[in-house]
Amino acid sequence: MKSSRRSPRKIIWVVLPIALILVAAWYILGLKARPLKRTEMIMGTVVEITVIPPNQEAIEEAFDAIKEVDQLMSTYKPESEVSILNRQGQNHVSLQTSRIIQEAIKFSEATNGAFDITCRPLINLWKRAKKEEKIPTLKEIEEARSLVSYKKIILQGDLVKFQEPGMQIDLGGIAKGWAVDKAIQALKRRGVRAALVNAGGDLFALGKRGLWKKWDVGIQNPRDEEKILSTIEVSHRGVATSGDYRRYFTLEGRRFSHIVDPRTGETVEDVPMSVTVVAPDATTADALATGIFVLGPKEGMRLIESLPGIEGLIVSEGMQMDTSSGWSKF
Repeated sequence: MKSSRRSPRKIIWVVLPIALILVAAWYILGLKARPLKRTEMIMGTVVEITVIPPNQEAIEEAFDAIKEVDQLMSTYKPESEVSILNRQGQNHVSLQTSRIIQEAIKFSEATNGAFDITCRPLINLWKRAKKEEKIPTLKEIEEARSLVSYKKIILQGDLVKFQEPGMQIDLGGIAKGWAVDKAIQALKRRGVRAALVNAGGDLFALGKRGLWKKWDVGIQNPRDEEKILSTIEVSHRGVATSGDYRRYFTLEGRRFSHIVDPRTGETVEDVPMSVTVVAPDATTADALATGIFVLGPKEGMRLIESLPGIEGLIVSEGMQMDTSSGWSKF
């Protein structure tokens, strides 16, 4: 009598094609579904969220997550936790604000101070210089720089305070990436598997747009806003670009970027023109892009190569493009 039991191997070969068909169908339906895209102005920039397939509730929660970050950390909102901290020199803050400050300190250490959220006194100095059309004196720069040091931030539970009167922080080099990651977390909680959250160039690509298609991310030419320098394909990665091409000004024949070197007090001029970082999350990409822009092409690329899971593109004068060893996979 023949046994009616099927062999395990036959069962596997029957089940496997079915599973593949189901997975393919899920992706194909997602690909054919019209993406739901919404745009809002938050954190001083255009924030765009794209979800496939459409999920209105998920997008709402994602935008709420970004707005919460803005309410807590904006230096333009007088009642934000960061604004109160800057006015008073200390403040009891939320877990979220405390955590991002801790993350910022970590990146300050990784970049040897090239990234430093206590650089706000220098930022204010150069904003005033732009307004008054007058380059700051060496004495003014040194006075502002004396108030800059991430090592002088004291964290005691939920209490954040400064060692020196007059110190202030600015989370502009990390907060957008942090907000993007918070939005992605909100989307995941709603079961979203494919989405793109873009906050003024700081973004995270969740999943894929279809069965094989990753998300296309264009990198702007730093000297021609109408042109794309390069396009990369990413999935489950954060991407951020820092450059001197959007917010810059000219004084006495010199071009000044909006990014200040916390170590010297001077703005970063011409070298490099832009830095793009791809990382496992948008927070890391955002902070490192800023820090590496300050470090410059050689030191910045050495840092990229030393960090696992990090890849980068550095564009310098003459449109010289230096890429990390793993950049080609994008």
